[in-house]
This record gives sequence, structure tokens and C-alpha cells, in this order.
Amino acid sequence: MVQYSDYFSRDHLMLKSIKSIKNFGIFKDTKMNAGQPFLQFNLIYGFNYSGKTTLSRIFRAMQQGHLHEDFASASFTLERNDGELVSSAVLEPMENLRVFNSDYIKDNVNFINSSVNPVLIVGEPNIELEAELKHIEEVDVPAKELERDQYKKSANKKQAEKDNRLKTVGQVVSALNVLGGSTFTRTGVTPLLTQVTADDLKTGAELDQLIDTARSKQADTVPPASISIPDITTLLGNIESILVESVTRTTIEELEANAVLRKWVEDGLKHHHEPEVCHFCKNPLEQLRIDELNAYFSDSYKNLSKKINHAIKQVQEIKLTHSIPKATNLYSDLQQDYDSLSDQIQPLDERVTVIKNSLIEALEDKRERMEEVVPFSPSDYPMPDVSKLTWMLNGQINEHNRRSLQHGAEQTKARNAIKRHYAYVETSEYDHLGAIKQIQAFNDEYQATQTEIIRLNTRVREIKAELRNVKQGADNLNDNLRLYFGKTDIEIQPIGETYQFVREGRPAKHLSDGERTAIAFAYFITELEDESLKDMKPIVYLDDPICSLDSNHIYNVLGIIKDKLNHEKVEQLFISTHNFEFFNLVKTWFDYYKLVKRDGEVVKPKRAEFYLVNRKQNASTIEQLPKNLKDHKSEYAYLIAKIKEAVQNPERFDAVSVQAYVRKILEVYFTFRFNKPFRANNNSFLEKHLLIGIENSSAKATTLYEFINDRSHAQSISFGVELPDALQAQLQGVWDIIDEAIRTNDKPHYDAYYA
Repeated sequence: MVQYSDYFSRDHLMLKSIKSIKNFGIFKDTKMNAGQPFLQFNLIYGFNYSGKTTLSRIFRAMQQGHLHEDFASASFTLERNDGELVSSAVLEPMENLRVFNSDYIKDNVNFINSSVNPVLIVGEPNIELEAELKHIEEVDVPAKELERDQYKKSANKKQAEKDNRLKTVGQVVSALNVLGGSTFTRTGVTPLLTQVTADDLKTGAELDQLIDTARSKQADTVPPASISIPDITTLLGNIESILVESVTRTTIEELEANAVLRKWVEDGLKHHHEPEVCHFCKNPLEQLRIDELNAYFSDSYKNLSKKINHAIKQVQEIKLTHSIPKATNLYSDLQQDYDSLSDQIQPLDERVTVIKNSLIEALEDKRERMEEVVPFSPSDYPMPDVSKLTWMLNGQINEHNRRSLQHGAEQTKARNAIKRHYAYVETSEYDHLGAIKQIQAFNDEYQATQTEIIRLNTRVREIKAELRNVKQGADNLNDNLRLYFGKTDIEIQPIGETYQFVREGRPAKHLSDGERTAIAFAYFITELEDESLKDMKPIVYLDDPICSLDSNHIYNVLGIIKDKLNHEKVEQLFISTHNFEFFNLVKTWFDYYKLVKRDGEVVKPKRAEFYLVNRKQNASTIEQLPKNLKDHKSEYAYLIAKIKEAVQNPERFDAVSVQAYVRKILEVYFTFRFNKPFRANNNSFLEKHLLIGIENSSAKATTLYEFINDRSHAQSISFGVELPDALQAQLQGVWDIIDEAIRTNDKPHYDAYYA
């Protein structure tokens, strides 16, 4: 059995079906084209406002590779014959698809300036130039592009290798947590590679110290350290004078022998100035004993004793004082040395204590030997020097305070040193300079190859310019115009970089609608011969190519389509129209491509399919062509069936469609019944012809008149998306009027179509 897919082109596969259309104008959620795959020839019928032009815009979006600006949020998916999908989500221009619709006319034909862009037709063959062109396009350019791409790939690979190493350096430094919120990326590492030297390489200890500084927080400043010892030079002189002083006194053996007793008696004598009873033993105290004791404790003795006591008190007051900040207040790297210096204070204090004890001991000894001269040398009692230790402690403190005051600069310095260290390590492990030279060499070769490709493409354009014939394009366009109109006074002339519309040698102005349609479509047909479609068959979509043309021209248009777009010349053809006369002509032509079987075997595959764009309220669908339209030469029976359905099920219809159906029914009926054109703008015309003999004909004519003229062309789209309740009742009344009139005045016709 022969399969129709065997007839499909293997080079440019046809479109098979619409999988979905969402929010594309009147197509809210449409799936599949009536369950029938698109064939080589596809005829689509639809009334005004049904969505034919919207459907053509989906095909134009596939041609151009982008959505129409009015449907930016819409989506669609079509399936090709090979199973591949074409989706609005990922659109690329289909090079062999060509769409004729109102957008095409607007984009290509300038009716204001009466001009269009030129069509470039391949001229007479030049064997030598064509051979050169073929070799450049098929051999030279592909080879150079491959070479160029390889250079680019090598440059990118080497650059990526180099960049990844630099990126790693930045990551290593960042992982140390020393950057304080800043970053160290490949861009920051790169300039250091040419700046660092061996001096930037740090030892482990140096690096640790830098890391500590970089991580540290700013500390408060610390007050200076102070250590002080009183100057005892004068005191030593006083002690020396005390020790060399001697006193003469009587001797009392028992006091001489017992220092404690002597002290006790000396103190007690102060309380017994007159002879009386002893306060201790209560025995009488004789004057003779008092005089003996006073002689022993003379005034000179007492004075010297006072001096000794005073000197001892002064010596006891000698002490080392200091104010030393805690080591923990300093930066961590300073604390160890600072602690070592602080530990030296205790030995100094101990030395001061030793000197104090020695001086007290000497004075106490003098107290026992007041009548003697006791030798004493001040130089034997040197006090320790604390100035050097104080200076060293303050050196650490000053360094701490300097860092505190310059914390930001110190951290920056430490961070930069860390960066430079790791940058130097990187230069010792990888030859970045060599990599840069390699990358530059690859890029130079890439640029040289690209320059050669540009030269080759320039030569291609030069050759094509010699081969193409712009004048031939204009001649072909004029030939197609003559096929439309027969003899016409409008011609296309190539002027500079464009084509100009000319009538009797002057720019053609004020073109009629028919002339504009003819020029646009002739231009489209001529453009199919453009060099861009050389060696490939196009997929063509025509949306109402006969708008504003009279019936004579409709036949001419069909003749051009059958000649230029037949099964041998197109990959696939879509025609959409609202004109029933044109629809019937195309349908008759497409019937040639129907399925033919002989003895159960397919001898001629089906190549044509028929569809209806059917609007129901505010949404349209793509359906199989109804039998009434497919089997009849007139849409009349179909329209009557639709109105009857609307009367019974108004929720399925919208105002625009229903009122257009009524108007069209009357137009067709008046044409064959009265052989008169339908005058919808004259209610007396309705009364005298359609409603003759009908009761209340004048009022009923007015009802028909208002319904047809006020409603059949909706004032706005929002009005026409549904069938209002008031209009439903009005539709019933209007249809009853038409039904009564034809049943009364044309019973055979009524029985054939309306009963």
C-alpha cells in the first residue's frame, strides 16, 4: 500500500499538526487541527473575526523566528512530519516558510511612497563564476571556519586553564579568612603575576604573623608603663652621719647586758619624772635611782635614738612602685616579649627589699653601739636602675599603640603581603607569561582566519551581484501583475535600491484597494523566485489573497496560484479565506488531490484536507469542514443550520458571528430570489421584497434593519465575544420574521432549506 508520507520531501519536511495554541488571540486553548494531519494542500475557511489572520500569524512567527508583538505572552507548538516539534518557546526562522497576510503587506509594501524592496532573481548562468562561488561556499569558507573555530577553541581552552589556576589562588587566600569581607578574584591575582619577586615569599612563621594581623580586630591604645624607686642619696647621707655619731654615758651593768630591759626602762622613765611609787611594782622610787637612770639615758642618747628611729622609719617607706598594663591588652604577637620584660620587675623589687633590710639592720646595730663610731659607706647600698626596663616595656606599648592607630593600614599591608606571597608561589608553579603568549598566538591566528573568511564572503557577494539580475525581478513582478489584471497601466520600475510603482511614467498615487491587494500578492509570488529559496521548495501560507478583488480577478488569482504553487512547486500550501466564492474555486481544485483507490489499493494518495476556523463566543477552534460546506457550492445551507443552532443553543455563539450569519443569508437569498443586490441600509427595500404580504411588514422590516446594521459589525471586540440575553430574544424574533416571510412567499425554497 502506498503511504502519503512517501510523497513528502526529505529535505524540507512538512508541518503535520498543531499540538496546542494557548492565549494566541482568539485561540485560547486549541489542540490538534480537527484530528486530521495537515497534508500537502490545506484549505481553511472561516468567517470574519473567526481567527484566520491570527492563525496565519502563528505561521509567520515560525517564518521570522519570533512572535508578533501583539502576542508576546502567547504560546504554540506544532509537529513536523518527522515528529520534531516547533515551539514558540524556542523559535528559529524556518528558511523555506513564506506567509502572505496583512502583516506581510505592511512590512514589505510602502503604499505611501508607492515602493517595495527589490526582488533578486538569479540571472543567466556564468559557468566560471558559479564554479568559483560553489568552491568558496562549499570548500573554502567551511575549511576556514573549521580552522577559525579550532583556534578559538584552543585559545578558550588555554584561557580557561589559566583562569582556573588564578581563580584557585583567589580561593586559597579567601579561605584563610583574612580579607575582611573583600574579595580576591582572578582579576585581582592577574596584575600581581608581573609584580611579585622572591622577596614576597614568606616563611611559615612570617605568614602566620601576617595572617594574625590580617584577621585581628583593632585594639584600644594602652597607657605607658611606669616603674619608680625613690632617690635615697640624702637618706644614705643621714644614716652615715648617725652611724659615726657617738654619745658618752654612765654604765649600768644590767642595762648594758640586756637590750630589751634597757628599752623597757627607757620607755618607763618617761612616765616617772618625780620620785614616787613605781607604776610597775608599786614600790617607792628614790630620787637617787631616777638621777642614775637619767644619767644613763642622757639627752644626747635620746637625740641619737630619735634619729635612729626616724631613719628606720624612712628606710621602711622605701619601695619600688610600678603601673604596668596587662599583656593581654596588647596585640598577640607582642605579648610574649612584653611578659618577659614584666617578669624582670620582681627581681628588682627583691633587690630593693634587701637594701632596705640591710639599712635597718645597720641602724639597729647602731642603737646597740651608740658610744661607738660605726663605719658606713653609702656606695655599698646601690639602688637598681629601672629606666632601661621602663624604656623597653614602653617600646612594646608604643608599637602596640602605633598599630592600633594605624590598624587599617597595617591590615592592608598584611593582606597585600599574603596576596603577593601566594601570587609568587603561583608563578613558580605555572608559566603564566608563556600561557598569555600562547593565547595571543591563538587569537592572532583566529583573527587572521576570520579576516580571510570576511574576504571570501565579500567575494561571494561580488559574484552573486554579478550573477543576480534586479531588472529581471521587476520584469517578473510586472508579468504577475498582468496575470492579475490583464492589461494594466501600473508597472514596477527598479529605481536605485527599490522598486517604484509607476502609472504613465509617474509615481502611482491613490491606489485602490484592489490595486493594493494585487501589487502585494504579485510581489509575494515574485519573491518566491528570490535567490533565498534557490534549490528548495517553499511551504506557503496564503491568508485571503483576494481581499477587495472582484470576481473576475478572483479567477485570475486562482490561476496564478495553480500555476506558481502547484504540487510540483511547493512543499506544502495553506490557503485561508472568508470569501465563499474563492473557497469553492480552491476546493474544486483541491478535489483533484483526493484519495483514489483501485481494487482496494491506493493508486493516488490523498494530498488535500479541508478545515473550518469556528468561533464560539470568545474562543475559536480548528475543526473539520462541515459536510454542508464541503458538499455544497454555497454556504447558504450551512449558515441556515448555524442560525437554527444559535436559536436553540445561544450559549455556544457570539454576537459577531450570529449577526454576520443573518446578513449573509439575506445577501445570498436576495441574489438568487430577486436577482438584486441586498440593500441592508434600506428598510423599505426589505419591506417591498422580502416581507411583501406579511402582517406588520413595516415594523418587522425595521426590526431586521436594526439587527443587521447595528449589530452585524460589532462596535468593539468586547461587545462581540458573547451573545447577550437581550440579543438572544432579538435573534429569535428576527429569525421568526425571516422564517415566516420565506415560508409564506417562497414555500418550495422554504421546504428545501428551512423546514
